[in-house]
Amino acid sequence: MKAVVEYKHSDKIAQQLGLGDCVIYSWGSGVMLGTVVKFTPKMITVKSTTKRGYISRKYSNDVIKIEGPAVTMYLIKNIGK
Repeated sequence: MKAVVEYKHSDKIAQQLGLGDCVIYSWGSGVMLGTVVKFTPKMITVKSTTKRGYISRKYSNDVIKIEGPAVTMYLIKNIGK
């Protein structure tokens, strides 16, 4: 049986990242809002909050964790649009 390994990642401004955290990351020439769904030894996997749910692998220093009531309201209003 394989041992479960927990990977520690921090974002661009040294905030600790966890599964399900909301992050902003670059997408093409703009930015995208997404949630952290998986950790690997060097990278994180992020799923966008758009209807298509794009999956991206990013280095942890390429994302910024965001939180608070404004993000919560945005997610409630726009999830899956």
